[in-house]
Amino acid sequence: MADPFLWEHCVLGFTLLGYAVLSINAYINRRKRLRLSEQSKTMSECEKCSVEIANSLLPDVKVPDYRFKGMHLKMSGIRIGFDHLGVKLKSTGRTILEGVSGEFRPKRVAAIMGPSGAGKTTFLNALCGRATYGTTSGSIRINGQSSSIAEIKQLRGFVPQDDIVHEHLTVREQLYYSARLRNAEGTPPAMINNIVEDVLNVMQLLDVQHSLVGDVEKRGISGGQRKRVNIGLELAARPTILMLDEPTSGLDASTALEIIRSVKRLTAIGMTVVMVVHQPRYSLFTLFDDLLLLGLGGRTVYLGKSEGALPYFGKLGFEMPLHENPADWFMDVISGKVRNEKNPTLQPRKLADAWAEFMTNLFDSGDLELGPDAAEGPMDRFAFTKALDAKLFSAGFGENDVLSQEQFVDFLDFLKVKKPTPAAWECLMERMDFQDGFITRPRLTSFLHALTFSFSQDAGKSEGDFTSSEASSISIGSSKESSVSGILTSKKIGRRGRFLIQYPILLHQNSIRWARDWKHKLISTGLIMFAAAVFGGQCREKLIPENILCPLKINISHLPIGTLSGIACLHIFGSDRPLFWRESASGVGVTAFYLARVTVSLFDVLVWCYLYTIVWMIFAEAPCSYWMWLIAFRMTAVSASGVGVFMSTLVPKQNSTLATAVLLLVMGGALSEPQVIAEAEGLSSALAFLSPFTWSQGENYLALIEVSGGEEAVDFYAVMIVDGYKKILLCLGGSDLGYLTLAYIFCGVFGFLALIFGYIGLRFSHRGKQA
Repeated sequence: MADPFLWEHCVLGFTLLGYAVLSINAYINRRKRLRLSEQSKTMSECEKCSVEIANSLLPDVKVPDYRFKGMHLKMSGIRIGFDHLGVKLKSTGRTILEGVSGEFRPKRVAAIMGPSGAGKTTFLNALCGRATYGTTSGSIRINGQSSSIAEIKQLRGFVPQDDIVHEHLTVREQLYYSARLRNAEGTPPAMINNIVEDVLNVMQLLDVQHSLVGDVEKRGISGGQRKRVNIGLELAARPTILMLDEPTSGLDASTALEIIRSVKRLTAIGMTVVMVVHQPRYSLFTLFDDLLLLGLGGRTVYLGKSEGALPYFGKLGFEMPLHENPADWFMDVISGKVRNEKNPTLQPRKLADAWAEFMTNLFDSGDLELGPDAAEGPMDRFAFTKALDAKLFSAGFGENDVLSQEQFVDFLDFLKVKKPTPAAWECLMERMDFQDGFITRPRLTSFLHALTFSFSQDAGKSEGDFTSSEASSISIGSSKESSVSGILTSKKIGRRGRFLIQYPILLHQNSIRWARDWKHKLISTGLIMFAAAVFGGQCREKLIPENILCPLKINISHLPIGTLSGIACLHIFGSDRPLFWRESASGVGVTAFYLARVTVSLFDVLVWCYLYTIVWMIFAEAPCSYWMWLIAFRMTAVSASGVGVFMSTLVPKQNSTLATAVLLLVMGGALSEPQVIAEAEGLSSALAFLSPFTWSQGENYLALIEVSGGEEAVDFYAVMIVDGYKKILLCLGGSDLGYLTLAYIFCGVFGFLALIFGYIGLRFSHRGKQA
């Protein structure tokens, strides 16, 4: 005889398998962190030893502290031009940005400064196509071609002022997933790891790479480190244009200086950096190559090289006192707090007119030479050759054209360079391209000479480290001025249509978050089991058709599992909507993001149903099969969970718990209460029909009657309730399907529609923040 609950056994097996996979994945991830720590340590030690060798040969040689391995830009040499850029608010019609014209160039850091209300962030948003709250005017040029930064989103990184990061992931994990999602399809894993290593090094996050970011309640990394992660998420996408909205906000002066120095290093690889900064200290101000000062009304007061701002204001008649911070003084001038003794009529609102008269064309073509790693190579290589020959002669290897590993170790001792650990030594030998334990002088010279470049150019580096699209972009970037159209044809993993690629990545990411959130799950599970015990105890000896209270007790037994499941699902999107807006603006697909979260959370809901049913049956001493009760409770829980997901995407976080509780209590307690079902007519009947509680409770009650003696055993006063349930459950003429199938169909459709509406709410609410 076929097992009548075969499907239920399959669902149980699926749930257990899912939990096992999630747990095993968390264990593997924990082991992987240890391996990555050792790799990072080995690479750092290898790099340090290489620099020591170079400095021992040529003490004055300029060797970067760190050489990039994976941060080859998708396209280099991008100039951003803007002509008469302006923004007018849609709500009031007020102009908050007007007539800003100029250009930002590659390999330079441009700072945007101005007093509060001058339109600094608005200018940055307008430049990126994110100023959806207003009407944008003017035009934007990319390398001289009329275009917009929105069209080359895969080349742009935008760092918001707020530190919107994954609180349950480690620093490295955040960067890894960003690199996976926002780099080209088919990017080799080795290159992804190199990109992550580059970001960890340049943002000085190696020491905390395996630390959780944390939040206000659970302390993680420091505020400055959190800001570095905020920037690193964009760097992992290897943007050619990096825009930052007040990256120093809320930081102490020392931390802010270190962060800007880190960002400054990115200009060495051809990146265009533009940032909004609020009154920086002098040492930080000196790191800016270009400066845009916005005055009252969002008009340009100055745009040019940062060192030219002070002479310019001097020509207008302003005199800066000694020992004054220029950045602070500029703000005082623009705000009208500094009196112009030489030209008293020059009021703050006239500064924009003065700039327009003084300079009409700031940039000339002679300033736009880009060439990567200027031509310092030949001279440096010759210098390394001479220095290496001299040192080898002094060490007694003057006649050797080839060095063995043993001889090279002796040479290091002569140079007073300590031999690294075995793992780092193997790494060094590989990077130097030792072949069969030997290295030639030319290969050694090439390795040492390559240390002076911004990018790692180790011997034996394969072209296969890059995809074909990456190779073409690097080739494009080496020209004086790159063409924008060439990079728009390749498929990028971050595009919304790449669901099949994004979904597994996001599913893996959410499985890690799921494992880290075990305390929250433990508490939620405990509360659900406690509710099962309390409500189950009230049903003891009443779950028989002969008892008039039977339908009411079934009703109140469904309320807690439904309400608690719905409320527990609010965390799926409730607190992470800003995170979704950021990732959506970066090209992460809404469908992949949504389904990845819902998929992982589904297993929790299923487990809660199993545990609730077990505890409830024990305390209620419920008759009949465990599976009969489980089926009904699960229909309620799944339907209510869909409501919780919907509420988490649309209702503000501070109101979502109350809204969900009220809606589920109304559906389960008011619309589906047995006496209401018995008397339902017209509107009340229609509302009861639309409640999933009616279908799950009705099926549960009718199934109990069927296996407990039939309708003849029903108490006389409960006959109207039985008829009421039948009337609603069979109103669509589904008597041939049976109560169970009909309830399955309705609750399934209800839960599916709730998820669909949740998806629509996530996708179409706050569209401006997803730009």
